[in-house]
Amino acid sequence: MTRERHRRASARGIIAAATAAWAGLSLGCGADAPGDAGGASGDTTPGAHQIVRKSASAMTSAEIDRFERAYEYAVAQGFFDVFNDEHYDHHRNRHHGADLQATSPMTVMVMDQASGYRLLPWHRAFLLEAEQMLRAALRERDAAEGVDPSEADLLFIPYWDAAHDQDLPHWVHGFEPRGGTAIVPPGLPEGHAGHGKEVGARYEIAFGRWPGKNLVFDTLPAPEHIGRILAEGTFADFYDALDVTPELRVESYPRARSALSVLEAKLPDSAAVRALIDAFSQPPSGSQSGEETTNALFEIGWIGAVEAQKAAPDQELVGAVKDVYSLFNFMPHVRMHLWAGGLDPANADVRGTVTYFNELTVDPVFWMLHGELDRTWYTWEKAHADEPPLEGDDRSFSPLTASEGAWYGGGKAHTLDELTAHGGLPYTYDALFEE
Repeated sequence: MTRERHRRASARGIIAAATAAWAGLSLGCGADAPGDAGGASGDTTPGAHQIVRKSASAMTSAEIDRFERAYEYAVAQGFFDVFNDEHYDHHRNRHHGADLQATSPMTVMVMDQASGYRLLPWHRAFLLEAEQMLRAALRERDAAEGVDPSEADLLFIPYWDAAHDQDLPHWVHGFEPRGGTAIVPPGLPEGHAGHGKEVGARYEIAFGRWPGKNLVFDTLPAPEHIGRILAEGTFADFYDALDVTPELRVESYPRARSALSVLEAKLPDSAAVRALIDAFSQPPSGSQSGEETTNALFEIGWIGAVEAQKAAPDQELVGAVKDVYSLFNFMPHVRMHLWAGGLDPANADVRGTVTYFNELTVDPVFWMLHGELDRTWYTWEKAHADEPPLEGDDRSFSPLTASEGAWYGGGKAHTLDELTAHGGLPYTYDALFEE
C-alpha cells in the first residue's frame, strides 16, 4: 500500500508538470466555457472566485461528463480513501450528533451536543476539500489523456434536490464508481465485503446502492417538510429538525399502538417491541426520541425488512412495522441516507454504501446529499443571523490534515467565521431552496 501511494504521488508530480504545458490555453467558445461557469478557477482562496453549484438534475451533459470522469478516476486511484477514514474518525472530527453503526440491525451511538452543532459547518468544509481534490484529480486525468486540464476549473459538486426530485437524478442511477478501500468497523454483517476481517484492517469496497428499497425508509422528504424546517428561528432548532428529532404524526398514534399490539403477539420475546410499547404507552412527544427508543425502532424495521424478503412473508407483521413507522416523519438527513442506500434485495443485513460511515465517500450521492443539506442551511442563513452555538476549538474544522491534503493544495483549517461568510466562500448556489 505504501509503495503504491508513493507511485501515485510520483505520477502526480509528473502529471502536474505536464499540466503546466497547457497554461494559457482555453476551451474555446460556447455556453460551457470557463467564463460562463461563475468565474471559477484553480484558486480556491475563499472569496477569490465563486463557482455556481447546480442541482444534479439541472446539469448539462458536459457538466455531467466532467464530474463523472473526475469522480470515477478519483475513486479508482484511491483518492477518496483518506476521506473515508476521516469521515469515520468521529473522535477527531466530532462532526455528527449521532453515529450510525455498521451493525445489523442498525444502531446509533449518540454523541455530545457540540458534535451535532458541528455537523453542518464540518461537512461544508469537507465538501470544499472534496471539490478541490476532484479538480486536481481531473487535471491529472486530462493531462494523462491529452485533454485540456483547465476544464477542471469548471467542476463543482452538485446538490441533490431530493424533496422536489423525489428520486435520484436519472444519470446518477447508473453511476456507481468502483474502487477504494475503507477501515473495517465493528459489527459488519455477513454478506458485507469487510465482514470477517479484523477490526481496523482495510478492505476493498464492494459498491452497493438500492434506492428506495428500505422497507421503512422508502420515501423522501417533501418540500413542505423542508419549508417547516427553514421556518425555525434559531440555529439549534433548525439543526434539531434537520438532523435530530423527527416530526410526530400524532394522528397516527392509535394506528401505531394497534400495530405494536400485533407485534407483541407475533414477537413475544422481542425486547425492541417491549421498549417501544413502554415508550409509547402515552401519546408521544419529542422527549421520547432517545437512543434506546431509536435503536428499538431500527430493530423492528430490520425485522420487517427481513420478513418482507421471504418467499411467503407474514404481511400482517410487515404491515404492523410500517404502521409503527407511520408515527414519524423522519429528519431529512437520515432519511436521505437510508432511502438512497436502501437494502440489498437479497440480504436485508447489508445496506447501501452511502449508509456506512467508513466507506460512504466513494458514492457521489453522499456529496450530493450533503450539498443539499448545505444548500438548505445556506438558505436558512440568508434569513437568519444565528450561527452554530460553538466555542473555542469547536469553531475550527479540519476535515483533512495538512499532510493528507497537501497533494491537491488542501488540508487547511476552516474557521466557523469563514464558513458562515457567504461572500467569502468559493461557491454559491444556482437557487435557494423554495417550496
